[in-house]
Parts: sequence; structure tokens; C-alpha cells
Amino acid sequence: MRRRAFLSMLAGAGALAASGCSTVADARADRGTGVIVNYVAPFDQMWSALPSVLQELGLKVAGDNMAEGTLLVEHGASGFSWGERVAIFVERIGTKGHSRVEVVSKNAVGVNVTASDWAPKIHEKLGQRFRRL
Repeated sequence: MRRRAFLSMLAGAGALAASGCSTVADARADRGTGVIVNYVAPFDQMWSALPSVLQELGLKVAGDNMAEGTLLVEHGASGFSWGERVAIFVERIGTKGHSRVEVVSKNAVGVNVTASDWAPKIHEKLGQRFRRL
């Protein structure tokens, strides 16, 4: 009986490992696959607003690189999710002070069906502060 329980546990752990875990680097690598919205806001203004927007949503900045326009964000595990990893890409567009923001949201664990998709929530908050193009 113990052996059967051990094998079941081992199989479950193997299935979880095979499903894959996501890191912030994985979210960054998926640039071009996220939700993209253009805003009437200069890059610097958009970049400055993002930390407070993320804080309002309960997201933690894990790393940023203003020169590349990249923010890496995490949301830890909760009662409903194993956590999420988010990459936000901000770039200047045109000469009129507009910005393009792409949000790539990934589950921390591949089988995490209850994970939040943070892209719509982040863009909704940004849309409350800046007009969309």
C-alpha cells in the first residue's frame, strides 16, 4: 500500500514537472505575443506611471530596464493560483509623444487553470490614466 501511494505521488510530481513552470524570463521571451495598446502619453510619463498601476493591482516588480523599456513583474501564489509572471514592454511610437505598451502574462505553473490574465487589468488601469490611440 505504501508503495502504491509513493508511486502515485511520484507520478503527480512528474506530471507537474512535465507541465512546465514559467519564469519572468519566459514572459520576456514571449515578446510580440501579448496584448498591445497604444496610448497618448510620452514614454517617460508612461514609465513613471507603471509602478503605481502595478502596485494598485497587487503586482510586484521583479526587475526593470528603462533603456530597454522592460518591466518584469510577479504575482505570488494565492488560494486560487500558483502565481503569474508578467513582462511589460514600453516603447516610444511616432514623434507626438505616444507610447506602445505590450503586456505578456504567463502562468507560473503550466497547469494553473485559475491563474489571472493580467494584461486586460493592467491596460484597464492605464486606460484610466491615459487616452488610448
